[in-house]
Amino acid sequence: MGYAVHQPLDMRHVQETIVKVFRRAPAIVERMQAGHSTYVYRIVFPRETFYLRVLPEEGASFAPEVAAHVQLRRKQIKVPEVIYFEHYNELLQRSVLITTEIKGQPLSQSSTLLPKEMEAIAGDAGRDLARMNDVLVDGFGWIRRDTSETKRLRAEHSTYRSFALESWKADLDYLAEHVLSGAEATLLERILARYEAWLDCEQGQLAHGDFDTTHIYQDNGRYTGIIDFGEIRGAEHCYDLGHFHMRDGEQLPWRLLPALVSAYREQTSLPCVDEQHIRFTSLLINVRALARSLRKRPTDRFTRHQLEVLQEDLAALPI
Repeated sequence: MGYAVHQPLDMRHVQETIVKVFRRAPAIVERMQAGHSTYVYRIVFPRETFYLRVLPEEGASFAPEVAAHVQLRRKQIKVPEVIYFEHYNELLQRSVLITTEIKGQPLSQSSTLLPKEMEAIAGDAGRDLARMNDVLVDGFGWIRRDTSETKRLRAEHSTYRSFALESWKADLDYLAEHVLSGAEATLLERILARYEAWLDCEQGQLAHGDFDTTHIYQDNGRYTGIIDFGEIRGAEHCYDLGHFHMRDGEQLPWRLLPALVSAYREQTSLPCVDEQHIRFTSLLINVRALARSLRKRPTDRFTRHQLEVLQEDLAALPI
């Protein structure tokens, strides 16, 4: 019998898969609470730690993530190394992926660091992010997981516009009914009309898709890498910067976007890396994310933060 989506996996099957790969039993195998799009298990040996990820959906594959990791590591970007991949594991009846550990802890949980240390780490991440966003994708939107190919990245939409505006009207209507004033909803429509030319991208670029301080790691004040590529997509260069802007200040008492963008600009001469473009991109992401969150659960500190950022961007963007 197959597993239902997000039904807990049989730990005996998880353990057996791990022993088959490593040819020895680890000291610890534990299910991680982090990771909403995959099952994640921490595998601890005396001197090494690895992570097993299992996709919950039948027929979906980690192949695109393997392709992304391989390309990023070739560019000397600090991301986990893939040490094992199966398009379909017979025992777990799902696609599986095992990666090395990125040492340390998330920047979001590093509030004891000095602001200058935080900014330096964000800067290192910004340089890696700029080179990550240079990776080409065929199309826009979510990376397709219905293939076992590990060489190319293909996305679901042929245009960035169709991806970016896929749920715009429904989401805006929902927000206007629940949290936005009529004037704010009208202003969002006017801003879209003013800046929509930025949606006419010709080439998809790889976006992390969920880039924020929870996915930037540091160890003793030194940047160690970027984790979690479960939401990769094809987008335009400012997508990850826009997402980071939406989340900036959510977990920490100060903003790190300026340090991130400053270092990002060291790696690219693209004119899109400016405040207005980042704010516009963030607005598009925020409308989708905020509507999606509020449909699932009551307002909390995270959605309140998103709403504050959205209103800040509305006030800052000239029309």
